[in-house]
Amino acid sequence: MERRRFLGSMAYGAGAAGLLASMGISTPVRAQAAAGAAPMTAAQAAPLRDVRGKTAYVTASSDGIGLGIARALSRAGMKVVVGYRNPERLAKAMPLFDEPNAGVLAIRHDVTDREGWKNLLAEVNDKFGNLHVLVNNAGVKTLRKASEAPYEEWDNAVAVNFTGIYNGVATCLPHMLEHGEGAQIVTTASMGGLLPGAQAGVYTATKIAAVGLMEALRVELEGTTVGTSAFCPGLVNTQNDPTAVLPPGRDGRPSMAAVAMDPLEAGERVLNGILHNDLFILTHPEFKDGMQERYDAIIASVPDEAYPDDRAAAERRVLHADIYPREIAHRRQPRKTYRG
Repeated sequence: MERRRFLGSMAYGAGAAGLLASMGISTPVRAQAAAGAAPMTAAQAAPLRDVRGKTAYVTASSDGIGLGIARALSRAGMKVVVGYRNPERLAKAMPLFDEPNAGVLAIRHDVTDREGWKNLLAEVNDKFGNLHVLVNNAGVKTLRKASEAPYEEWDNAVAVNFTGIYNGVATCLPHMLEHGEGAQIVTTASMGGLLPGAQAGVYTATKIAAVGLMEALRVELEGTTVGTSAFCPGLVNTQNDPTAVLPPGRDGRPSMAAVAMDPLEAGERVLNGILHNDLFILTHPEFKDGMQERYDAIIASVPDEAYPDDRAAAERRVLHADIYPREIAHRRQPRKTYRG
């Protein structure tokens, strides 16, 4: 299917479900819904139980979290494409990939450039074959209040943190579905995508949108060979040189970088999320109480009153999202943890 047709289906809300329907593909979830059967109770099987020899593209991976993810995937035996914009950062990053590896290819890429996405996928296919993992990692941390952000800062944050993700999905998803070898789309959001950060309203809004896109695609892609994950890390040391001596913070206390998670560890947690097809990849347990407070506040705001059954019947498409009980059951199962 041509890319324009796919973009049109996404724009009108059909998304991956519209793409699958137009291709005549009947997934188990769609078939059950059409037959009026009870929804599946088991979580979608992980499309990529073994990533060795497969290909991954990580946007903005010449430093920070993206570099940690790219290195972890490379250590696991994947062919890795490193997206970059700054040649100096790339020069520092490339020696950090362990030898030997299945292959590391650097491509200069702006995630807001839709034609650039098309060219990038063609180059990846030419050099490494089919693409199996897309990590939408590029982002701008606009630490600006939503109430004070000028138009240009808002537009830039939305373009990179949200539309850039959509560009990657619109370009790579049809290819992933077509080759059918198993694939995963991971988006680096942030704990800001689950909890509103102080003085960072623009960042929070775009990251919540990014998480929502991964959830929406999870609903649409259940029963296919493509899984989705929202990666929401807390504090990670984003410096490029893992051997550097970190300066002390104020009053001799450890700096934020010194107490932050190592980006390679963050990358290994993403790898485990891919291998298990985790919908949410969370890394920092210290945020659990804050998340609970948010969800409790939402539940406490629900009117405690009877509702008409016919209205509930009319709303049945959004009353429940079956991906959540399935994810809970999935998380309760024993699992192996990969560490490089």
